[in-house]
Amino acid sequence: MKNKLVYTQRGEVYTSSVIVAEKLGVKHPDLLRTLEKVVKRWEKQVATQRTVSSQVFRESTFTNKMNRTYKMYEMNEQAFIKLIMKLDGYEKAEIIQDLFISEFFRMKNALLNQQNQSWLSNREQGKLVHKEEMDVIKDFIGYATSQGSKSANKYYMNITKMTNKALELLIQSKDGKPLRDLATVTELGFIQVVDNRAMVAIADGMLRKLPYKEIYKYAKEEVENIVDSLCFKAIEG
Repeated sequence: MKNKLVYTQRGEVYTSSVIVAEKLGVKHPDLLRTLEKVVKRWEKQVATQRTVSSQVFRESTFTNKMNRTYKMYEMNEQAFIKLIMKLDGYEKAEIIQDLFISEFFRMKNALLNQQNQSWLSNREQGKLVHKEEMDVIKDFIGYATSQGSKSANKYYMNITKMTNKALELLIQSKDGKPLRDLATVTELGFIQVVDNRAMVAIADGMLRKLPYKEIYKYAKEEVENIVDSLCFKAIEG
């Protein structure tokens, strides 16, 4: 998504020193001198406060109409506000402040709406996967009963507990609330992978006519293996 004042990169909203200079009606090198003083102060703050993000100002480059490359800065909303507070001497500073902040707000809302739609889509897909798993568990209960199990009905609860316990390694606690209802889009993806692995393992075990206790153990091991793999990839990433 792009417009004349702000743009998005990797799910974040930015503007640039080039855009701000244009809207202020000043030369970019003049604005850059002021901006670099602000950046220098910010870098000192980042160095002394570990909780402060270093991604507020991002040094970059742009190419002008003469095909020459120059330095510029990309700024999120926090960075823009820090800059605008130092532009009291610029005639249009107050006017563009309201325009940019309005655009930051509008673009962030647009991104949030996109993320919400993605969440809903993934949530519905997750429900389908979970329903398929429940159908397989239902078949497994009949399978276990036919092999002499006296408490086969408990497998609904046992397998759900098994997958939820594994998922706790991937997803932080949601204050005791259902993980599937409060998960992020990424976490919903983890849930679908784990649910699907349990379903496939159980179906495979029945197809190979394994004893029901071995099938449960097999499914548990497969779920734990896939979670270990996902945890490893998250750390490496």
